[in-house]
Amino acid sequence: MSLFDRLGRRGEVHSLAAPYALDALEPAERVRFERHLRGCGRCRAEVRELAEDAVRLAWSTAAPPP
Repeated sequence: MSLFDRLGRRGEVHSLAAPYALDALEPAERVRFERHLRGCGRCRAEVRELAEDAVRLAWSTAAPPP
């Protein structure tokens, strides 16, 4: 049983927003979560915020001195 199935049975599909934003889902789970995203504004907003946070974190790393 996939992670998507296990979480879906418990009503916790929303907890896949972070792994989705970090590209950490298996391909089949990613497709299923994207299908879920089409109808879930809450998850779309969370994915957008998490993706923005990931970009900010990536840009906040200290650059080596010249």
